[in-house]
Amino acid sequence: MTQQPPDNPSADLLSVSIQVTELDCAEEVRILKDGLASKPGIEKLEFDVMRGRMDVEYDAGHWNVTRLLEAVSSLGMTAQEVIEAPKSTSNQPPSRQNVYRERALVRSGAFLIVAVVIQAWDSGGIAALFGHGEGAHTISVLAIVLYLISIALGIRWIFPKAVKAVRRFSADMNLLMTVAVLGAIILGEFFEAAMVTFLFTLSEVLEQRSVTKARRSIQSLMSLAPDIARVKTNTGIEEIATDDIENGQVCLVRPGERIPLDGKIVQGVSAIDQAPITGESVPVEKEPGDPVYAGTINGSGSIEFRVEGTSGSTLLNRIVRLIDQAYQRRAPSEQWVDQFARYYTPTMMLLAVAVMVIPPTIVGWSANTATTWFYNGLVLLVIACPCALVISTPVSIVSALTAAARNGVLVKGGLSLETLAKVKAVVLDKTGTLTTGLPTVTNVQCFGEMTSEQALALATGLQNHSTHPIAKAILHYANQHEVTPADLQQVEEIPGRGISGRFNEQPVWLGSTRLATEQGADTAHLEDAAAGTGANVVVLGQANHVLATFQLQDELRDSAASAVASLHRLGVDQVELISGDRTNVVQEVAEKVGVDAWKAEQLPEDKIEAVTRLRNEHKLVAMVGDGINDGPALAAADVGIAMGAMGSDTAIETADVALMADEIEKLPWLIAHGRKTLNLIRQNIVAALAIKVIFIVLTMIGYSNLWLAILADTGVSLAVIANSLRLLRTKTS
Repeated sequence: MTQQPPDNPSADLLSVSIQVTELDCAEEVRILKDGLASKPGIEKLEFDVMRGRMDVEYDAGHWNVTRLLEAVSSLGMTAQEVIEAPKSTSNQPPSRQNVYRERALVRSGAFLIVAVVIQAWDSGGIAALFGHGEGAHTISVLAIVLYLISIALGIRWIFPKAVKAVRRFSADMNLLMTVAVLGAIILGEFFEAAMVTFLFTLSEVLEQRSVTKARRSIQSLMSLAPDIARVKTNTGIEEIATDDIENGQVCLVRPGERIPLDGKIVQGVSAIDQAPITGESVPVEKEPGDPVYAGTINGSGSIEFRVEGTSGSTLLNRIVRLIDQAYQRRAPSEQWVDQFARYYTPTMMLLAVAVMVIPPTIVGWSANTATTWFYNGLVLLVIACPCALVISTPVSIVSALTAAARNGVLVKGGLSLETLAKVKAVVLDKTGTLTTGLPTVTNVQCFGEMTSEQALALATGLQNHSTHPIAKAILHYANQHEVTPADLQQVEEIPGRGISGRFNEQPVWLGSTRLATEQGADTAHLEDAAAGTGANVVVLGQANHVLATFQLQDELRDSAASAVASLHRLGVDQVELISGDRTNVVQEVAEKVGVDAWKAEQLPEDKIEAVTRLRNEHKLVAMVGDGINDGPALAAADVGIAMGAMGSDTAIETADVALMADEIEKLPWLIAHGRKTLNLIRQNIVAALAIKVIFIVLTMIGYSNLWLAILADTGVSLAVIANSLRLLRTKTS
């Protein structure tokens, strides 16, 4: 039971979390607020769209959980109380209602297609689909029945909400859609009614699926940390559930295993792959006293670490909570069309009634007068039919999203595209975003009589026995230069340091500067030489002599600098680089790409602070990243953009946009594409309203008729569609 007593014992208040199946966007939030917030006994409402939850604080004297669930149901939504489970529910199947809605959508589309084929066949061409008046009566009975079945299947999820909106005296998007569909049916425009119903239901299903997938991705984060850990006890090593491990206990982690909890190493050395948490491109060497994080991957050495905290307080847990909190903060404002519909639809209805009643009352009632003004009222209702307005935005958005997908950019909704058009600040991660995210050999320096070819031969002979990312980089570099690996014997890994072997009966080693120091080599000049470049140095040596060094860097993407320059040309006021990498590395990248500001060694919390600061200064902010550690900032930004190929699953699912080919140059193109889309939407809305205003005036003075009204409505709808379809021709080059 999730009900809890309040902090103030004098107040008889309880709280409950309610799962609302349809809670996927701001529209449902508004309906719930309008329907519940003002009721006596409802003290507080909080919404978590990311998890589909509504938290209610209520007076137990007025409400109980059952009544609250009934109140939500009366608003046209499905609700149930949240019972917290100890384990993640990321594998829960989709709700029955969502499954039924998807099945109904498929069937609606099937009946629509068959009806279109029959109507086109009977009428001798596709033009009959847009027929009005007399042309409408040429539709066969079979086609009409199929259209009506298609409409019924789609409107099943819209009509009940529209009815409840009428009961609340509130005109929302569901009422707007219902009026549009019913108006089209009354006029005999069955194709138009069925198409509008299908498109609206499709958009609802896609939105619901996108949010559900994101919810599961966030929940699945917890699977990065193992459920069982090896703990040192007085009797030896025992396997214990991580939830039962206490602060201060010592855990053992073998090579290749994931670290179960946060803590500090007390014994052993190893290279830890922290990419899932910190975004670092190269495993970090760890020794006693260094911190380790839950969900990261141990390298080649066994380590023991002392737990600091519990299973609910790890950095991984904090990232999950930050994502949830960020989504709650970024609830979007209601869209303009929905706000406009609140006033437009009831105003037009009242105006039509006024036209039917007021003039005959003034001039005197007669059969001729009543018929004339009733006809004019019908004309006004036809003109007021909001189909063109309803179509104006979704057709533009669908065309724009299709064009983006063709160009390798996955945008998860029209709101994201519209917001991108208005962003004035962009936050960029470094690793995997401006850089490739993979270490690359940039320089080989040899000493004494050693040649670069000989050094590469020895290095590849050693690294052939390793799977470390640095080993892969050296092997790739050697393959590019067609170097044959040397034949080495007795090759062994040195945990957390490097690798060693024997060549011509002589010992050789390859590893970090720390290993070189342990071998007695002088490494001060090597580290100084690399410090200015931010490169990682790998040393090849024999005994206490350095034979060669390899410098490796996370290579900058070729298009990074031009992408930043394009953002500036588009009028983006501030482009900042925020990274968890080392200061000298981040500074070098920042100078090369030309960002306005940069910060290094930043944690997930710091990235959220940067997004919040820029929002206060520039209103709308976009964040571009690729790692799990970027997830909270991606969610906190007005638009989160993930690098699709390199990006983690969570970053992609959390983000609003995914650049599927990891091409950062698509970012400025996408912003320009969003602006073009927004301009077309505005053109469509202005054109639709302008035509309607003109015909409303003509109707009021008696210079319009039903046929002209129908022609105007069709003309505007076709013009809106044609204008929107121009977006399909948009290309990145």
